[in-house]
Amino acid sequence: MNDRRLPSPEEVGGALAEHLRQLGPSGQWQHGRTVKVLSTEDLSPGLGQATVLRVSADLGDGGPASWIAKLPAGGNQSLLELSDPALTERETRFFGSPLRGILPDGLATAPDAGALRHGGSEWIFMRDVGEAMDRRWTVADAHLVAARLARLHAPVTADPGVLATPWLERNGYAGYAHHVPAGHENLELLGQDERLAGLFSPEQVRRLHGCLAALGRLTAVADGLTPTLLHGDLHLRNLGLTADRTLVLIDWEHVGVGPVGVDLATFVSLYRLFGGEGEPDERALLAEYGTALSEIAGRDLRRDAELGFAVCHLTWGLHLRLGPGLTAVRQGVFDGSADALSAHLEDVRSGALRALFWATELGIGEAGTGELRTGKEDS
Repeated sequence: MNDRRLPSPEEVGGALAEHLRQLGPSGQWQHGRTVKVLSTEDLSPGLGQATVLRVSADLGDGGPASWIAKLPAGGNQSLLELSDPALTERETRFFGSPLRGILPDGLATAPDAGALRHGGSEWIFMRDVGEAMDRRWTVADAHLVAARLARLHAPVTADPGVLATPWLERNGYAGYAHHVPAGHENLELLGQDERLAGLFSPEQVRRLHGCLAALGRLTAVADGLTPTLLHGDLHLRNLGLTADRTLVLIDWEHVGVGPVGVDLATFVSLYRLFGGEGEPDERALLAEYGTALSEIAGRDLRRDAELGFAVCHLTWGLHLRLGPGLTAVRQGVFDGSADALSAHLEDVRSGALRALFWATELGIGEAGTGELRTGKEDS
């Protein structure tokens, strides 16, 4: 049930006016102008904690302007929420910190983005970049993303001051670990739901139990990898591409510290589900990313990138799908749409099979047993 209270046009207009005053000359805002909200459109995804609005406003300069307004704590709880008390405040902290200034050439936040407190609520405003967001994503674009991520991640590996920022998300790759018990339960109950029967073979179910049970060993591997600053929720719905080929990143509530390779893994994991065309060769993407990362950092980070990539698929990707992903099906969330159910089940299956591939690469065998082959022992 949606119990959110959307802000009134007057509330939105007052907050936007305050944001524009904070922008100052850089936002070409002139004191004395008034903001008149012409319309608002609710863009809230429904699964997150934020209320997101597209705002058409007359800023007193001759024509309407389109903005995005976000209230980080204005949404609902859902099956997908993480056990993260800082989730609703992290993005406002990001926009008020120097971290947004470290984005390299080719990567940017939305224009005129910023955070403020107004009327007792936290607000984030940014220019509407819908044209950059609403586009066809191709395999060639996926390679561009991999190369640009290397530009973001490599410099931060040498800057411990950035990684020590206290409010950054930590170990976000394991952010859904609290769903591991539900994942085990859902695997046990597959045969009792005709929508899920046959999703995995008995051998695959056995191996998936083993992957869920390997969380402690996977975390130990991740702890030994080169850390960097991560966007933390990098997928096509949080990415735009402008005419000059700049990648625009939105939704920074999961910005944090984690192993190199994790952002690329989340991007690949959700590429098809969120409308990407074609089937990217993830080995080729990973090789391109790892090579560029190493060249920029001045040291070989290819194996670290591969391990971070693998760990993310076996934690974040698997916990998300076998926990809330299967629970949503069992609770009938998709019963009203056969197409939505089919797409969801295909994502669950493909993500789980991708995890099993990487489980083989890392040497995860029987449930709860076996040693991980990291390839780091001799380095």
